[in-house]
Amino acid sequence: MSSSTQPPTETAVSTTTLDSRKSEKLALVEKELQDLLAKKKMLDRQLATIESNIYSYEGSYLDDPATGNIVKGYDGYVHAVSRNDTKQRKIKIPEGDRIFSQSSVTYQKSLEAKHREAF
Repeated sequence: MSSSTQPPTETAVSTTTLDSRKSEKLALVEKELQDLLAKKKMLDRQLATIESNIYSYEGSYLDDPATGNIVKGYDGYVHAVSRNDTKQRKIKIPEGDRIFSQSSVTYQKSLEAKHREAF
């Protein structure tokens, strides 16, 4: 057995080439994964903002007793309460009445995420 170094065999060269290709592909896949995760995070924020807007608009809609609404009925519209009387009656809207917000599967998760980002 001689201790002299021998030139790399064809098998060793092809293995090295395969390893470098795998490394390059792995780097590309990792970069793509990072890009997709960043895009998902951005979309999650947009969804949370949209759901927050829906919650606000829904509150405005449900809080206007002068015209009534689909949840409580239109008695306020029929009885024509003056605008000044309606502004004095500010009531908390029960979560059960928020049918639009509650219809979203991700509504609670987006509220929690938005709350975490605020702190």
